[in-house]
Order: sequence, then structure tokens, then C-alpha cells
Amino acid sequence: MSEGARTGGDIVIESLAALGASTVFGIPGQHALGTFAALSRSDLRYVGLRTELSAGFAADGYARASGSVGPLLVSTGPGALLCLAALQEAAASSVPVLVISSQVPRAGLGGPRKGFLHELRDQVATVRGIVKSAELVTQPGQIPSALASAWETAISPPHGPVWVEIPQDVLLDEVDLPPVAALPVTTRVPAPRAELIEEAARLLASAERPVIVSGGGVVRAGAESALLELAEALRAPVALTFGAKGSFPWEHPLSLQSWLEDAHTTEFLSDADVLLVVGSGLGELSSNYHSFRPRGRVIQVDADLGKLEANHPALAIHADAALVLEQLCRQVSPRVADGLAEKRTAQLLGKVQDRLDSQDLRLERRVLDAVRDALPDDAPSFWDMTILGYWAWSAWDARVSGSMSSAQGAGGLGYAYPAALGAAARQPGRRVLAVSGDGGAMYGIAELATARQHDLPVTWLIVDDGGYGILREYMTDEFGSAFGTELTRPDFVALAQAFDVPARRTTPGTLQDDLAAALAEKGPNVVVLPAVLHMFAPTHLPTEG
Repeated sequence: MSEGARTGGDIVIESLAALGASTVFGIPGQHALGTFAALSRSDLRYVGLRTELSAGFAADGYARASGSVGPLLVSTGPGALLCLAALQEAAASSVPVLVISSQVPRAGLGGPRKGFLHELRDQVATVRGIVKSAELVTQPGQIPSALASAWETAISPPHGPVWVEIPQDVLLDEVDLPPVAALPVTTRVPAPRAELIEEAARLLASAERPVIVSGGGVVRAGAESALLELAEALRAPVALTFGAKGSFPWEHPLSLQSWLEDAHTTEFLSDADVLLVVGSGLGELSSNYHSFRPRGRVIQVDADLGKLEANHPALAIHADAALVLEQLCRQVSPRVADGLAEKRTAQLLGKVQDRLDSQDLRLERRVLDAVRDALPDDAPSFWDMTILGYWAWSAWDARVSGSMSSAQGAGGLGYAYPAALGAAARQPGRRVLAVSGDGGAMYGIAELATARQHDLPVTWLIVDDGGYGILREYMTDEFGSAFGTELTRPDFVALAQAFDVPARRTTPGTLQDDLAAALAEKGPNVVVLPAVLHMFAPTHLPTEG
């Protein structure tokens, strides 16, 4: 390449900057070196992870923290495939991640396999079933428009991951094109049809026992204030799905909180004569493992067309949550506050607490309370698929909307720590908490090096119970004993210190103080809690058949 020449890789990086990117995540690879060489000449910040799975989770965490797109650079074949589990989570949780993958040279595309390193038979086809869009770019001049289109697709509701792949020779080709200066994009937000809003308003106005389910779409749309206004106007209790934490005040007299895996809550929702579901598909977790059986009318609002009526017949409104809630607020007259809805809400929460009190769960509740008390209200937290994370789904009071994130969309292990690193990269100096079990922690243990290299202020709480704790419980409950769930693991404190990351071991009694101290420090650190926690007893409604 001639000195000072620009390449297809430069077009990629210039396009990202023109789209508003400031940070990119990824791992270099042979076919992607043209992009990384250009990245070294740019002002974009690069955060390199140790595996493509972690890089994908980091881009996800960055996107959730920023409300914008998380850019991810990966290489061909193995690198591309390794990030797919992270993209499945982004797709399930509607998180905008833009993947720019390299590809073998154009001479290796199509027809019989040519024997190139990392070659897949059809890489773009492999990912197409996971992402919102997937495109192959074959000329440098196509790059800006392809990336702008992908970016627009990622941030248009329903948000989600997108994929653009570029052959090695296209990234290395010298280009005679002006630098990319601006790439305007337009977010496409689906608006509700007037007749559907009118019918929804009529149903809600005539309802005797209206109830609202707030889903993750409320958080993504920034519709929290409209949700509060509508709930108070209707005197409608509000239940939060696990992805909607913080969208409605936890201690509000109309808050049903998030006890969705509870038969009393399931019955309460089933008994509503009009149930307004906003930004949720009422999937497995939100429906208490499909035990929810609505006896009244369901109104479902979602920006994702595929989720409408996927599980229950409904008055389906394909639209952005904020637009619908704002229009309903204008059309629904406030009801007289007679205290009945608040009384029903308090009675339900009382039943939930009585059920918990009847079980020996003092340790679990004490541990979760200690974490809540130690963590500042506005600090983001990221939770892995671990027993304490499952407790947090139901019991965690996220005092700021969107401040709690977990891998409950797709349910893959290893999410919390790299996602927290991504969020910390978006908000320099702001403390972030990651919570993992020892099994999930081993998926991303190498990212302690990433945290140290970039001095990212993440406190990692590892609950060490000697294995895959939730699977141990599932197998024991189902089969009487567990197999394959017990793990040999390292001394996490010593291992973290080997990465030059401060670490301490704690107990349930000292957790609050130790975690608060760690959260007050600078840079990365680790807190290890040896403890065997248990889930509350299943409380599903009986199913027919």
C-alpha cells in the first residue's frame, strides 16, 4: 500500500465516526487487519476483549448504557461464529449491536470451497437467522451506505443486532474516494393506528379491574412518565417484566413489582377484565412458564410485529410504546381514587411475602438486600444466569429505569462481566456492578485482563457455590439428584490478583460493607462470596391436560 493511501478499512472507520460512534469493541483477525490498521489511525476508542463472545456481550452492554448502537469488529469464520451467542441475547432483548465482520477475499466467495483460512460455506447465511439484517459488501464504495442502512435498522424499533461483512481484499484496497463526512440516518418508529387507540381507550375506560404489564419496550421507548400517568388515571396496578425494571416506581401503591414467577401474581393478571401489555411478548418468563390464562380482554402493544399475539389473542397494536401510552393518556379520563386498586395491590404483595416467609430463604433475601443497600441507586448492574440473578429478576428494586440488565432474553452464561465492561467503557468513571456465579464467571474470567488494561471501573461480585447452582436445583427437583453440575474452580481472589485486579473474600454478614467499599474504589475489583443459595419454591398454576 502506498504511503498515505486510504483503504476500504478507512472507509469503514470513517463511516462509523460519521454515524456517531465513539467506541468500538472486538478482536483482530487475519482478514480484518485492514479495518484495525485504519482504526489505529482514527480517534475512535478501541476496547479489545479476549474472546469474541465477550466482545459481543461488551457491545451489548455498551448499547444498553448508551441507548445507541454498540459497534463490534470481528474476523472471519471462528471469530464470526464465536460472537453469535452474544448476538442471540441482543436479538432476544432488542439491543442494537452493529457487527462488522471480515470475509475471505472475493475470489473465495460463491461456488465450491477454495480452501481459504477461516472459510465458511456461506457466512452471511449462517448469521441471518439471528440478526435483524445481514449484508455482504463487495466494493469499497458500498461501505458507507451499507453501514448507514444497518445502523438505521439496528436503532429502529424493535431494536436489534445487524451484520455487515466485508471481504479482506475490499478492506485492503486503496480507494480514490473523499473521506466520509456525514451519514444521516432516520429512525423508523411505528405509529399506532387511530382506530386501535380508540378501541383500546374504550376498553380501558369501561374496565372494572384493569391491569398493566410493563415490558422492556417501555424502557427502550422512554415511556416511563406516560406509563405512570396512565396507571394513575386508570387506577390500574402495574406489573413489571424482568426486562422492564425501573419503568414504574417499585414502592408505588399501584406497583405489583416483578413477582411474575408466582401463582398469586399469575392469577391476579389472569383475573383482569382488561389487561394492557406494553412492550412485552408475554413469553415464557413473563407468563410464569405459560401458566398465565387470561379470562378478560388483552390489549398488546409492541414495536416488534412478530411478538403481537404470539402467545395470546389480543387487540394488537403494532407501535412504539411511548406513542401509544401518550395517546391513551389523552383519551382516557382520570378515575376517582377510591383506594380499591391500591388495596388489591397490597393484598397481592402480602400473599407473595407470606409465601416467601413460609420458606427458609433468610440467607438469599439477606444477600440480595445487602447488594441493593451497597449499590448506589443510579449505578448500572449486570446479572448473569445465576441464582442470585434469578432472585433479582423478581425482587430487585431498580430505582432508575434500565439500570438493571441481565441475560434473561436468550439465557446464555457469561453475560454479566463483559457487558458491565462495555457499559463502563461508555460511562468513564461511573461505577458498574456485575454479578455472576462461579460457573458463569469462568466464561469471562480472561476479561479481568481487559478490565485491567483499560482500567474499567467494574466491581465483579462472584457468588461461588461450587457449580452450576441453578441447574443443580433443576436436576435435583426433577430427577432427585444432579449430574454434571459440580465444578472444580480456581481461587477467584488469587486469580484476580494475578491479573493485578484487587479482590477480597466476603461473607453474607460482611457483604454489604465489603461490596460498598469495593464500589467506592477506582478501577476494577472483585468480591467473592462463597455461599450456596436456593431459589424460592416453584409456584406455577396447574396446566390443563
